[in-house]
Amino acid sequence: MRLLALAAMTLVLAVSLGCRKQRSNETGGADTTQNVAVAPAPAVTDTATTVADFSFEQRQDFAQSIRQQLSDLDRQISSLASQAKSRGGAVSDRALANIRTSRRAVARTLTRVDAATSANWEQIKQGVNQAVENLSESIGAAQPK
Repeated sequence: MRLLALAAMTLVLAVSLGCRKQRSNETGGADTTQNVAVAPAPAVTDTATTVADFSFEQRQDFAQSIRQQLSDLDRQISSLASQAKSRGGAVSDRALANIRTSRRAVARTLTRVDAATSANWEQIKQGVNQAVENLSESIGAAQPK
């Protein structure tokens, strides 16, 4: 339940930050938002806002950032595995198999970072980001309700 709450907070924060960035671009950088107290950011970083910030020269930093996110996602996967239906839990074995397939896909796309060139960097970065997003969505969908 706490993981679901954390995921929801992360999503709300990401959406609000994304809207603020867009509003800032529309107003020429002037901040038109009111000063409202904002809850502290959760420890999990949002790939949607951080991925675009990494240049080709920072690809190793990008890979490290993704590995840190995967560490948290791996803990969530372990938690779901302990709740699998084959053991009488609420998480289906099929959902867990889909999550593990998505996790392997992330690992495959992450290996492409080392071979990236400046010409294909944006494509590789987007592919890794999409794979992590798919994994996060699979984990979220498998959470017991």
